[in-house]
Amino acid sequence: MSKVTAKYQVTVPIKVRKELGIIPGMEVDIAKKGNDFVLIADPVTMIKHKWRGKFAGKTTTMEYMDEVRGKLN
Repeated sequence: MSKVTAKYQVTVPIKVRKELGIIPGMEVDIAKKGNDFVLIADPVTMIKHKWRGKFAGKTTTMEYMDEVRGKLN
């Protein structure tokens, strides 16, 4: 069982962290399902959502990597 801190933080038990693949800094969601609340952790979807459209119509991945590495055309 977890305890809520004075800052309303909750520690996720290690068994749950391992099963859901939760790592530090990862975003999770809490959703209501009927009378219960569930913790939603899907790192693949989170990563896809974060990067979706990042390069759309701007640059290719290689151009972006050259820019990050400081290589100029």
